[in-house]
Amino acid sequence: MEQVKITITVKSPTLIASSSTAGVLTATRGSIDGRILRGVFASHFIKSHNLGKEAHKNQEFMDLFYGDLRFVSAYKDTVKGTSFPAPLSLQKYKNADKDTEFVEGDVVDSYYARTNLDYQNDDRKKNLLGFKGVKGFIVRYGDYCSSVQVETAIRLHMSRSSEKERIQGRSKDGNIFNYEFLEPNQVFIGTVIGPKSVLEVFVRQFPKKLDCYIGRSRYTEYGHCEVEIGEITSILAPESKEKPVYIRLHTPLLLGNESIVNVIGDAVQEIGSDISVDSVHASYQEEQNFNSIWGVRSSSESAASAGSVIKLVKASGWTPDDLTKLQHILYNGMGSRVQEGYGQGRLWNPNQFKMVKLEAPKMAEVTSLHQSTRDLARKILEKQVILNARLSAANDVDTYIKPGFNVGGQVKHFTTVLLAELGMDHKNGYKTLQAFVTKVKDADKILANNLKPFNIKHEYTSKSDKYVNLMDYIITFDKDMLLDACLSKTGESGEYYEIPTELVDMIGINKEEFSKIVVYEYWLYFFRHIRKIQFSHIKKNQ
Repeated sequence: MEQVKITITVKSPTLIASSSTAGVLTATRGSIDGRILRGVFASHFIKSHNLGKEAHKNQEFMDLFYGDLRFVSAYKDTVKGTSFPAPLSLQKYKNADKDTEFVEGDVVDSYYARTNLDYQNDDRKKNLLGFKGVKGFIVRYGDYCSSVQVETAIRLHMSRSSEKERIQGRSKDGNIFNYEFLEPNQVFIGTVIGPKSVLEVFVRQFPKKLDCYIGRSRYTEYGHCEVEIGEITSILAPESKEKPVYIRLHTPLLLGNESIVNVIGDAVQEIGSDISVDSVHASYQEEQNFNSIWGVRSSSESAASAGSVIKLVKASGWTPDDLTKLQHILYNGMGSRVQEGYGQGRLWNPNQFKMVKLEAPKMAEVTSLHQSTRDLARKILEKQVILNARLSAANDVDTYIKPGFNVGGQVKHFTTVLLAELGMDHKNGYKTLQAFVTKVKDADKILANNLKPFNIKHEYTSKSDKYVNLMDYIITFDKDMLLDACLSKTGESGEYYEIPTELVDMIGINKEEFSKIVVYEYWLYFFRHIRKIQFSHIKKNQ
């Protein structure tokens, strides 16, 4: 028996409706069911072969989707491997007695505790009082395990069932409902299991990557996913184990009218008549299915939940051959609807673990950007740089100009004159302003006298002493210094935008041309801020 890894990347909010949905909230599952996985490939096959509603008459279709292949649920992938439903026998430290030998972060399988921990010796007090069950999904690596959080969110919707309501964009009766959905940009890993010969046929039928829509409301705004088909690989042989043997349900097990003991007991009888179910840690749920191809909804079925743990004993002992046969049964599926991935089991080794926080995935270093991405990033970056220039202008006015407002009427008219000279030309406005101030420095005594009382000490001037009056500040202002400062500005107040140097390099900004725009924005907001302060000053003194 072989397997093919199926990688599903969620591209938009995706809702895999849960059987626990109630009231106005439609909840999502934290995994992508095997029946949905099978539906993706079945729908693509039907469309590519133009089968319509006659798919059941196509033998190849029936062999692939109603034969020996098993489409197994996809669980969230992590930096430590693919997660799986937490075994129900796992217990984690919560508020155990202070004298216990356990500490925070300890996780113990109750089967392991019964076999390996001394309940009778009060001096050790190694029992599971004060522990609680581990819920959700986990990933295990060596002696460690981590809880895996599937990222979800809730969105409010208004019911608009009639055509008039949809056109109006509102509900006549005010009915609302909520969708819980899987957040985009999460990756889930599932498998297709079966004989190598059949898997080879399966892989040939589909492109390496499929664009698809799954789950609830997939024909509107939900369910966009990318599915990637991996290579055919062998399933690892089971490790030799002493008796007894434990299995965990990897996916729900459909029970029909039978008990979990009977269903599993019947499935493993082919290994030996002396095998029996010793004990079970299980929870139960209802399963229902809707076949979108033929528009048929199945009735609800009772199922043992994924994560249920079963202890198997074999009176004559377990041989390596027995374990190989058992693993084949577990991967082939137990119970009914095994093609949809139900009834998958995996060997489980009860133990004691340390629960640690899952590492955050390491972000791949970006060394280049696509042209469309580069263009968009450039627009965003340039906007932030311009904002830095405006913030710098306002700060300079508050620092150097505002304190001098008590001096006569120097600022009454000069801002109007200089704004007029700056004009509306973003690329040449500052050059025009600079030329104007240089020309009138000696000729226009009134303007010169208005500007000279305001002294500025700043790194944006080419003057060696960095200390000039406002007129000389305009003349000697260095636009390249301004741009460099705005590109690296962080600001002590945290008001400035921090610009990553590597992003500037990747985007490839034309600094010569962009500096003309940045310096224009600086002086525009410099004078505007003066006007604002001026009006406030006049109003205050009226």
